[in-house]
Amino acid sequence: MKALRFLVRYPDGRGEELTIEADRVLIGSGAHCEIRLPVDQAAMEHVLVSMGPTSVMVEARAFEPPPTINGSPFQRAHLMPEAILGVGQVQMTVTIIEVLEKQGLVQRKQEKTSPATYVLAVIAVPLSLYIIFSDSDGGQAEPPPTEVPKLWADPITSCPQSSKQQALALAHDQNVLAIARRERRPFHIQDGVKAVPLFETAAACFEVAGENALAKEASNASQSLRREVGEDYRTHRVRLEHAISVGDWRTAQIETRVLLAFTDGLQGEYVTWLSNLDRKLQLKYGRKNR
Repeated sequence: MKALRFLVRYPDGRGEELTIEADRVLIGSGAHCEIRLPVDQAAMEHVLVSMGPTSVMVEARAFEPPPTINGSPFQRAHLMPEAILGVGQVQMTVTIIEVLEKQGLVQRKQEKTSPATYVLAVIAVPLSLYIIFSDSDGGQAEPPPTEVPKLWADPITSCPQSSKQQALALAHDQNVLAIARRERRPFHIQDGVKAVPLFETAAACFEVAGENALAKEASNASQSLRREVGEDYRTHRVRLEHAISVGDWRTAQIETRVLLAFTDGLQGEYVTWLSNLDRKLQLKYGRKNR
């Protein structure tokens, strides 16, 4: 079986080796990414790494900052084994390797382990064992809470600016930001979520400025995006519940991370349940997720 091996070097000098048994690996700061980087180094989804028969392909998903190969920005390219992939200030190499069937989905080796890490390990290992072996549900995940957090509050209907000139300026600014986030939505889940209130604010301010046609356009965009993102949110919740019911833990882990991206910044029982489920799947079912 083939896998992707990542040798990662962080800005503080730490090194990490990861072996991931997957054809596609997302690098970013999102909770659903296989390689998760700090938010100050990467966008939610920054680079997609794909394993071909004999080579590795990389595709840029974000350009703030642009990812690089040996210091040069790229959109889509082959990545040679000795080439250095840069995401923010994080550098890494990627190679295709052969792994044994009994190896896990993700294996990590870290360099320069600090004494604090050993202290954390003393706490984390017993906790992990408790989580793994203390189930009273026969190995099944706990059902999700019945109350699911809303992605947005009620639609925004008022403009923060009262004068026509200031309202028009704000409307244009919010509309430009909303359009940009909507375009990035296929690659960054939170961009789709955050575009909705931007469009709503733009619509309200266009109306104050007397630009009724632009107000209608922004209002239609916000309503359409509310509906589409909301439907996606519901679809992924259904997929997660189905995956849990049939014991498809690889799909459950993927859907859990997607839903964590949808609910990023929110609080509540459902978000806590997702976070706990994500940790539990990594601890208990990671070796089966292929």
